[in-house]
Amino acid sequence: MSAFLRTVAPVLLAGLAIAAGASAQPQVSAPPTVGQVTVTGRRAADEDMIRAVIAPFVTSHAARDRKSGLLLRAAPTGICPVALGLPEAFDDFVIHRIIEVARQAGAAMEPKGRCRPNVEVLFTSRPQVVIDALARQTHGEILGFHFLGEKGPLIHVTRPIQAWYITGTRGDSSSQDKRLDSDGTVSGDHAQVRIDRAYGGGLDTGTGSLVPPRNRSQFVNVLILADAGKLAGHEIGPVADYVALLALSQPQNLDGCGALPSILDLLASGCGSRPAPRALTDSDLAFLKALYAADLSSSAGAARAQMARQMARDIPAPPSRPPQ
Repeated sequence: MSAFLRTVAPVLLAGLAIAAGASAQPQVSAPPTVGQVTVTGRRAADEDMIRAVIAPFVTSHAARDRKSGLLLRAAPTGICPVALGLPEAFDDFVIHRIIEVARQAGAAMEPKGRCRPNVEVLFTSRPQVVIDALARQTHGEILGFHFLGEKGPLIHVTRPIQAWYITGTRGDSSSQDKRLDSDGTVSGDHAQVRIDRAYGGGLDTGTGSLVPPRNRSQFVNVLILADAGKLAGHEIGPVADYVALLALSQPQNLDGCGALPSILDLLASGCGSRPAPRALTDSDLAFLKALYAADLSSSAGAARAQMARQMARDIPAPPSRPPQ
């Protein structure tokens, strides 16, 4: 583990625990009986449908890493979620839902009971107080990649459920350098991962070759704050699915409402009268499966095109036109 994670992780978990203990009891409805959600149906989508409907969905759901320009997903070493702030049964429900969705998507899991959390979900009535405190204690590291002038907007809580991503870029295994296990670098899994920072160089492959390296970008840590007051009246099932999607991907548009329904529509402002999904949709699950199966090392454009074609094979036919 890098010096960065050794420093930030204990502070983060301690801060979350204190905030959870001090928060008012969130009002979140009991979970309904939720069966396994599966992708059903297959179709041969034409190029127009991929371009007009599926590709925009992929673009809105998959942000590019600001350092490498590549798409992002959880580390190949696995995710380790923790949830705080709700009664224990509800916290466990959220954790188990993240794990279940990760398994359906094909994401790796850290060994249960022997992992250090890298996905933290906190339900609190004071999300702004929490993120302010964590930003101070981690010297802004918890906000992820940002330039100095961006700290203000990044630290401001604007959504009922909001996520902050610490990202890193993983080099090809042939370029591993054990000496890089210092501040800003994580070793392991036969590769190196350097934390993405606005200032300083990128990953040094050390190969001396003109052939572009097969770098991959990933989440090093995902912090998700859920505003208990703004979520009052929402059932825990849809909320947990929304959180799971944020834990496994980094959407770049949370307010758009495209032709394909998404659990993100639950809290989006642009869906009009369209009913909000009560669980991850077929499109969401097809997207996550495509994300975790795609080769993300070439370019964001190539990866998105690959994912769109994979989704086209896995989801039922979408509406003939976007909602008005």
